Amino acid sequence: MAGAVLRKGAAAMLALLLAAFFGFVGWNKAFAPLAELARHGAWTVHLPEWLGRLVGWSELALAAALLAVPVRPSIARIAALALAANQIAAGLVHLARWETAALPQNAVLIVMLLALWGAARTQQGETA
Repeated sequence: MAGAVLRKGAAAMLALLLAAFFGFVGWNKAFAPLAELARHGAWTVHLPEWLGRLVGWSELALAAALLAVPVRPSIARIAALALAANQIAAGLVHLARWETAALPQNAVLIVMLLALWGAARTQQGETA
C-alpha cells in the first residue's frame, strides 16, 4: 500500500517535470521566431516551418497529457511514448547535421520518458 503511494507520487513528480520541460520547448517551437529557435539549437528549424510549428503544438498537447498519470495512466503512457519518438526524431535530425552536443539531452529525455511509461504501466495494472 505505502509502496504504491510512493510509486504514484514519484510518477506524478516525473510527469510534472517532463510536462514543464515539454510545455516550455513546445511553446517556443510553436510561437518563437525561427531565428530564436535556431540560436537555441531547436531541431525543428531544419524542418519546413509549418511542420516545426506542428511539432511544437504536439509537444504542448502531449505535455498536458503527461499530467494525466495519476488519474488516467493509459493516456500518460501514450504521451510518454509519443514524446520518446519525438526525441528519437530530434536525435536523428541532430545526428544528421552533426549537432552532437544535443544528443545527451535527447538520450536523458528518452530514458526519463520510458521510466514514466513504465511507472504509468504499473499504475494502470494496479487500477485494472
